This record gives sequence, structure tokens and C-alpha cells, in this order.
Amino acid sequence: MRIPDFLISQSGFFDFLDHPMWLAWPFNAGYGEHILPAIARMGFIVLIFAVIIIFLRVLFGPKGRFRDHEMDREAREQTAAERAALEERLARGEITEFEYKILMKGLKD
Repeated sequence: MRIPDFLISQSGFFDFLDHPMWLAWPFNAGYGEHILPAIARMGFIVLIFAVIIIFLRVLFGPKGRFRDHEMDREAREQTAAERAALEERLARGEITEFEYKILMKGLKD
């Protein structure tokens, strides 16, 4: 009985995948290889994450296309209210000038 060529090629492919180098690909610990391929692999993953982060920053960051401008307005109003409350606390003497300056630095736009 003759074995079809298709089955022979499939068994060769699976033998290739059973090689120890491919068992944990692409996130193996670098066993059986030099350190440079492992570093290059991690560098590639970092590059992919950097592209995703930059893409999201462009879309949703300051002046982004999909940024909710209503939330920006609310944040400016809240900061102005907090500044006014700090000025009132300073006028009443509840906080010192030094504390006032430190707290105002935290409220910068």
C-alpha cells in the first residue's frame, strides 16, 4: 500500500515544528541560540507597543481627533474653582503663603 505524498509532506512539517527551537516560538527564553536574536525579538515587541501608544496619543491626546472637548472644559472649570477656594483659604489664614504656592503649582494647566 502506497502512502499519499500529502501525508508524507504533513508528517515532515510536523517533525519540523517539533524541533526544540520552535517549541516556544516566538517567546522562548533564548535556549539554544545567541542573545542577539532574543534582544532583537524583545526590541521588535517594544517597537510594536510604541507604535500603538503613539497612534492612541495622536487620536486621543491633546488636540486629538477623538478627544472629548467637553471633558476639557469641565476640567478647566474645576481647576478654576479649586484655585478660587485656595485663594479664599489663604485670605482666611487657614494656609500659609508657602502652602498656597505649593498647592497652586499642583493646579497648573
